[in-house]
Amino acid sequence: MKIPDSLLSPLFFRLLIPYGTAFFIGMFIGSINSIIAPIIVSAFDLSPADLGFISSVTLISFGLTQIPLGVFLDKFGAKKTLTGMLTIAFAGILIFAASKTYLSLLTARALIGIGFSGALMASFKSFTFWLPKKRLPLVFSIQSLMGGIGFMAATRPVSIALEYISWRAFLFVCAWVVFGTVILMLTVVPDDSPVKKEGNSFIEIFKGMGKLAFDKRLFYVAPVVTATEAVLFSFSYLWIGPWLRDIAVMDERSVGLMMLLSSTGIAAGYFLNGALADYFTRSNRLTWERLYLYSGIILSLVFAVLTFCGNGRTAALWAVVMFFSTMTMISFPIIGRLFEEEETGRIFSLLNFIIFMASFFVQWIFGVILDQYPTAGSHYSPEGYRMGMILILLMNIAAAIHLYFSIPKIERLRKY
Repeated sequence: MKIPDSLLSPLFFRLLIPYGTAFFIGMFIGSINSIIAPIIVSAFDLSPADLGFISSVTLISFGLTQIPLGVFLDKFGAKKTLTGMLTIAFAGILIFAASKTYLSLLTARALIGIGFSGALMASFKSFTFWLPKKRLPLVFSIQSLMGGIGFMAATRPVSIALEYISWRAFLFVCAWVVFGTVILMLTVVPDDSPVKKEGNSFIEIFKGMGKLAFDKRLFYVAPVVTATEAVLFSFSYLWIGPWLRDIAVMDERSVGLMMLLSSTGIAAGYFLNGALADYFTRSNRLTWERLYLYSGIILSLVFAVLTFCGNGRTAALWAVVMFFSTMTMISFPIIGRLFEEEETGRIFSLLNFIIFMASFFVQWIFGVILDQYPTAGSHYSPEGYRMGMILILLMNIAAAIHLYFSIPKIERLRKY
């Protein structure tokens, strides 16, 4: 197999367009909760903990699926794995649109989480197989940018759409977009060869994954991206909207616009983490690992301002927090060069598993904390927000300290 030296090749676009579309719609569906939350709360009479749990079900199902996902990616390849999973997402969105009960909402969100759980990791696996390895940070960030655009589209544009059609009709349209993406993948994406080195047995591949799960290299890299992505998914998927209403005291139009601004930070971070890593490496100015560390530190500092000084004047800082939460996606190419090529599907999935399990617990526990404080009408307590955010801040500070001491070990172990 000849890998093209340039990214500007037909092969690159045959990979980027279908995989990028899948990741776009996955992030879009995952994050519309912040906009439709008031509608869902009213329609189903949900408490803060109920709302947090429904949204978190997507994250936990997403996270739990990462273990078998890594095995399927290494055994069957990215294309076959993702097309099957997107079909599950299609079914989940249809059920969500037709839901009449709390249980059907939970079922739908679980299927959506399972269905989209492979969108990013499958693309990383396929890109690693087909494209030049030294350009992977840039490639990964271009793919991640598609998810960032999905976050942006799930803000004010959704609010505008819901002025003209019901939320159920809107979700039906989304479901058919997913179905169209499945057809696109089947017809355009080339097959990547499954790994053969560990035999064809699922048992053998799972054994290999078990060894990777306890590999020290994984835990050198994982904490910072786990903590920062917990901020990203907990707030962009759900809690940033209520925070803007309750702490910044914004109306619905202003909430939508501020969420659009914060989502712009997500998109910029998703793209620039790889672009900057590519630039700094080529100019010998900064290693991937140092860029990763500095991103985690800056996020913690800005998040601290929102925690202790959060109000309408500081609300725009959410865009900065979201920018640096996605800058830490450089962790994927960092960890990729610590392992062999035949292990990349599983190690990427293990890292994603850790991220999404942490995000589930953070998002859900944040709602539980809010439940412990008195509410004023439909508004949650400022003290509840502050306490939840302090816990998240401490998690991010501890992760940055851990990475600082791990960087020399990571730099000794990398393979290229």
